[in-house]
Amino acid sequence: MALDETVVVNNVTVEFFGKKVLNNISFKCKPGIHVLLGHSGSGKSTLLKVIAGLVKPISGVVYVKGLVPWEVSRRIIAKTVAYTWQNPYYGFLHATVREEIEFILRNTGVVGDRKLVDILVPKWILDRDPFSLSGGEARIVSIASVLVADQDVWLLDEPFNDLDIDGIEKIIEVINYGANKGKTIMIATNSTATIDALDIDKAIVLRNGELVYYGEYSGLSKEELTMYKIVHRGIYCGESF
Repeated sequence: MALDETVVVNNVTVEFFGKKVLNNISFKCKPGIHVLLGHSGSGKSTLLKVIAGLVKPISGVVYVKGLVPWEVSRRIIAKTVAYTWQNPYYGFLHATVREEIEFILRNTGVVGDRKLVDILVPKWILDRDPFSLSGGEARIVSIASVLVADQDVWLLDEPFNDLDIDGIEKIIEVINYGANKGKTIMIATNSTATIDALDIDKAIVLRNGELVYYGEYSGLSKEELTMYKIVHRGIYCGESF
């Protein structure tokens, strides 16, 4: 493993109830912005959970900053990998937004990076019950309450879902901020409409649990995106858009 390769996935296969949901997946990521593309049910969320150590494959191995996620403590992984749930309410445990944000800092013992919270979370919702938030507000809080620990690897599962334009701009600002700090950022999505605003390095494309493309994001054509059932602006707006 090269020193600048922060995430290495080698021949990973995952089965649920006898059905393969990921089949022999391999790729490597360096610091920068990477996108994990695929139709709904293609295996994107499962792959992020494997990298985060939440799902153990039946074969293959993952290295994150040299660590095998399921072989070290959750505390160590929480300091290294930020994983944000596709359902933003799923990870909420506390009575207020402020407590949600403070929890990971206490749990990991890190100072963290409060600027991420300042970018994302309006001060007026800090004392709200997170379960009272709208879908967009909950997503912003969910992401902030994980990224505040300032991990080196960010795994963002559909981070733009539920958001209005202001929320989307905040997430883009945070992703660019993280990339400028040298983070390795993986964004799972089934649409390229929003991520086209980012300077993306590599694309990893899944289809029915198989790796069908791994390479430069700029190398993906509209025809390939359509073939892989990935939403893009050309589908609705024509080639001249």
